[in-house]
Amino acid sequence: MMNKLLVICGPTATGKTGLAIKLAKKFSGEIVSADSRQVYKGMDVLTGKDLSKNSELRMMNHELGINNDKFSVGYRLKEGIPIWLVDVVPPNYIFNVGEYKKLADKVINWIRSRNLLPIIVGGTGLYIKALTVVLDLLIIPPNKVLRKELSQLGKEELGERLRDIDSHRWERMNGSDRLNPRRLIRAVEISLALMNKNISADIYRNRSKDNILMIGLGVPTKQKLYELIDARVEERVKGGVLTEVEYFFDKHYDPTLPALSATGFKPLLQYIERTVSLDYALKRWKATEHEYARRQLTWFKRDNRVHWFDVTSENYREKIEDTVRKWYTEN
Repeated sequence: MMNKLLVICGPTATGKTGLAIKLAKKFSGEIVSADSRQVYKGMDVLTGKDLSKNSELRMMNHELGINNDKFSVGYRLKEGIPIWLVDVVPPNYIFNVGEYKKLADKVINWIRSRNLLPIIVGGTGLYIKALTVVLDLLIIPPNKVLRKELSQLGKEELGERLRDIDSHRWERMNGSDRLNPRRLIRAVEISLALMNKNISADIYRNRSKDNILMIGLGVPTKQKLYELIDARVEERVKGGVLTEVEYFFDKHYDPTLPALSATGFKPLLQYIERTVSLDYALKRWKATEHEYARRQLTWFKRDNRVHWFDVTSENYREKIEDTVRKWYTEN
């Protein structure tokens, strides 16, 4: 069992954490969050950590051999099950996938050292891919000088620069990526580094030695998914999300920080600034959640390792448990 890795993935609002808690109890597991916004402190409700306010972070830096005080690596408990890699850095820190992988690998090894099952749970596809395949791009650190230069360019100019350097990478990008300056800048950064270091441009190499089972949670129609998302947004409003956003407003955090790109933050901030109504802000939040869920589906549907289950079907959890049990008990 020592090399087994269970992954629960899929779009937002499909109940990934709730399922993972039940599986962790049945199969002696602990949860490792794979959510690029839940790594930030102080954003429990907005990012859907689904943890009680009295659930404090239990620091494990020393046990994990992490000497870098930039990171607070540990777990918070939900129903007695540890959830790792939440509240890792403050909101003004720019966290990246390379740092996530290094920390997650240490956590996974720690979980396995106690003969327990690591369960990766989340909707950030790149974080999950970083743990289940080898990504050469992780060795390429951010180039601050290049990023400053590229930040002066518009989307069209960034696209032209990327096409000139690496037309194949441009062709692999979807429409959303081609309109996202941050992703275009990173693509240019990676392409230049690969060219300079003479590294193969085939950045994804499936060389993982882990025995991986990937469970995907979905629904039969987008409309049903949107209904689940809308209900979850309303729950977060009742759960105090406005208080969280007001805190960041009062602290004068830069709204362009990656931490504050969490869906919902911008329209709720506009409401707090009295530039839009609450009704409008919630409509915009729901719309951005819908768009995000579509991108998640597109990402995960491309991965043929994922075993999909319909969360609206009868006994879907029992079916998942059967699938996990067969995999868990096989040699």
